[in-house]
Amino acid sequence: MLYGRGVASWNEDGTDGTDGQGRGGTGGLWTLGAILLLILSVTVFVTALNSGSSSESSADREQSALESAAAEASRPTAQEQAEDTTRRIEAVVNDISGRFDARVGISLRAGGGVVHAGESGDLHAWSTAKVPIAYAAVQNALDAGEDPAVLADDLTSALTQSDNDAALRLWESLGTDEQSSAAVDGVFRQAGDPTDAEGDRNREDYEGFGDIHWTLDNQVIFANRMACLPGAEQVLDQMGHVVDEHRDGLGQLPGARFKGGWGDENDGTYLFREFGLVGEADHQVPVAFTIVPGDATDGTAREASAALAEALAPVITDLGAEGGVAECQVPASVPPSV
Repeated sequence: MLYGRGVASWNEDGTDGTDGQGRGGTGGLWTLGAILLLILSVTVFVTALNSGSSSESSADREQSALESAAAEASRPTAQEQAEDTTRRIEAVVNDISGRFDARVGISLRAGGGVVHAGESGDLHAWSTAKVPIAYAAVQNALDAGEDPAVLADDLTSALTQSDNDAALRLWESLGTDEQSSAAVDGVFRQAGDPTDAEGDRNREDYEGFGDIHWTLDNQVIFANRMACLPGAEQVLDQMGHVVDEHRDGLGQLPGARFKGGWGDENDGTYLFREFGLVGEADHQVPVAFTIVPGDATDGTAREASAALAEALAPVITDLGAEGGVAECQVPASVPPSV
């Protein structure tokens, strides 16, 4: 599996802040990063006073508080649009599920929050984890006073070709596995995403950073703010130039800045997933989806992803007009996507 220090097996093809502007109204997600950090600080302080609490239960309480805050902040404020969009993506899920005998999940931003249809997507991140890792690596270089250009080759290979070796070098540039997980957690928190990269290292099935569990809703929360994070120019540039062989799904849509991930799950199924920003400049919408084909083949998953992207196109166009645009849009300084 992907992709920790010293792990030799690979399920994916081994070949296989910024000046972004806030959008989407006042938006609780814009302040979510600060809220999550405050909750984390208060929880740690309270826990320190409670000598009878175990470290495990303390971590559980911290994570629960983070997840609750994220869920509340990502609740749509424009209910009519949220409900209408949910019905539309439910229709897409049912269509793709029936046509390709697949389990499908979709999350995107609508009505000022996150809406979802189908499977939850609380599954392995696979190579979508390379995005927060890339951010962490760029930020680490900036903090050290280094030119992020030294990472250019690995950023390009990891994000455009999904090259595992390049991603592993970015991960190892952050230090030990524990330090790397903490750095990636820090990137998640900057975006208001409660995903627990450090906690996932304790899972029995964990073999590397691709085994981080990343829900679809949390990927949308992350994508909503990622254009405002330090390192966005370097990362989003590469996310707009994914190679042709990996552009089956979101890559077909205008302005796509996205990353895919795929691999064999522990239950014998095959997971294909993508997330990112799609839509015309200044009207980009955060979206994420998963596809688990009944025949467990990559070919069926990619065919289904192409059909799903086509079906989502009019939904994305409508949401780009209002209510669904990301609070942080791709900075004008980032070169156009392919």
